[in-house]
Amino acid sequence: MHPASTRRLLDVEDLATRGAVLTGSIEPGSMPRLLEVVAEPPAPIAYRIEFTRDAGGRPRVAGRVEGTLPLVCQRCLDGLGWRFEVRFESLVIGDERTEGTDEWDAVVCPEGRIALAPVIEDELLLALPGAPVHAHGSCEAPPFRAGNEALPARPANPFSALRTLHSPPDRDPSS
Repeated sequence: MHPASTRRLLDVEDLATRGAVLTGSIEPGSMPRLLEVVAEPPAPIAYRIEFTRDAGGRPRVAGRVEGTLPLVCQRCLDGLGWRFEVRFESLVIGDERTEGTDEWDAVVCPEGRIALAPVIEDELLLALPGAPVHAHGSCEAPPFRAGNEALPARPANPFSALRTLHSPPDRDPSS
């Protein structure tokens, strides 16, 4: 399938009727929300998307997305190549009020057309680890300052001069 198919709108009914299978790779530039959470732009992401119908005849999309995303290890703060293979299955519905989708995740397509890039992007964002870290024992947290080290000198408080202006004048205790 041509890479432009990830951006153009595809007819879900036609794809489901034909049992179409779309394969290819998607450029990360077409997924702006994903670009906000990665350390740098990733390599193209491979996908395989299959359109079928459920037992009730409703269009369904199932897919696999795989690749590597450059994240930041939350333990050592170095780069981490997160290898993933995300599988998903969703019912394609016309609007959010459609009944009977409790057993399936749903992709809303009000006009019966779908762009693959937002669907793939949603699945990747849902699959991201909450706190990505290297495998246990392969990295360390940066060293912290020991408790007996001297703290850096505190800068003078810029408001200390105001204290003298606010204090009442000294009174003579004999009066």
